[in-house]
Amino acid sequence: MRRSVAAVAALAASVLALALAAACRKAEVPANAPSRPAIAVERVPTLSPDARRYPLKGVVTAVDPAKREVTVQHEEIPGFMSAMTMPFPVRDDPKVIEFLRPGDRIEARLVVDGPDNRVYFLEEVLTKGFVPTPTPFGGTGIKPEPNKGVAIGDAIPDFALTDQTGAKVRLSQFRGEPVAVTFTYTRCPIATACPLTVARFSKIDAELKKENFGALLCVTVDPVNDTPAALEDYAKRVGADPKRWKFLTGEPREVASVAERFGVLYYPDKGQIVHSQAVAIVDPDGRLANVYYGEQWEPETVLQDLQKARKG
Repeated sequence: MRRSVAAVAALAASVLALALAAACRKAEVPANAPSRPAIAVERVPTLSPDARRYPLKGVVTAVDPAKREVTVQHEEIPGFMSAMTMPFPVRDDPKVIEFLRPGDRIEARLVVDGPDNRVYFLEEVLTKGFVPTPTPFGGTGIKPEPNKGVAIGDAIPDFALTDQTGAKVRLSQFRGEPVAVTFTYTRCPIATACPLTVARFSKIDAELKKENFGALLCVTVDPVNDTPAALEDYAKRVGADPKRWKFLTGEPREVASVAERFGVLYYPDKGQIVHSQAVAIVDPDGRLANVYYGEQWEPETVLQDLQKARKG
């Protein structure tokens, strides 16, 4: 049965070209449909005058009624972001969440607001057909939650992860030095994603070595496979000195919590980890000095930010 559903919102990426046009009807409840517990209507966040809205098209791959969240494998959003798979909060009638299913092809409006796009959600959701072979959620099922990122200028809550040598590493141990933080994983097959980020960090590392300051942290988004041993092998291959450039892993929930602090989301998909790209600069006092999302950043710019943060 084809369904139409209206309303809801969030942020995203992973490309999928789709065909099959389908007419929209309002969602109907089958007579034999199992009863579901009522879901409370969530209040829509107050938006600023600068809030932006973008059309979104994609396929639902997972639905979380408790969080009022849908994961969508969406097409490119022109002028905003590349295609990817990611979770979006939904802000609409509870029936939207009740009737959406993995495999639903949808069109919606993505609302984005706040510093660094930290507030986002979907609204005006319409189903446009069904794809019979949706991508299932894999891995541990643990993923970062959206809209939990620290604002620029605010202190980043301390965390403890394990580096490539097996040692515990806390963010707080770098007080007095600026730190660049990013998120990657060793099995990443996309040259313009993690490998490019690591190559850029290698250039930054060379400059930090010359000037004898700062630190680099690469947090994995694949903690199940990126064990300390795997990270050690990878770090050696890219020439990372563990005293200054650390590759970090931990329990899946711990890693997801760290990603949330920096507004980073990730999700297993077809044997890969689809994740948002980000590079954050933490000042010597442990506050978020700056953050770059996506691929549009250069080693020289991050190095300048580290130098600026060093001077205060």
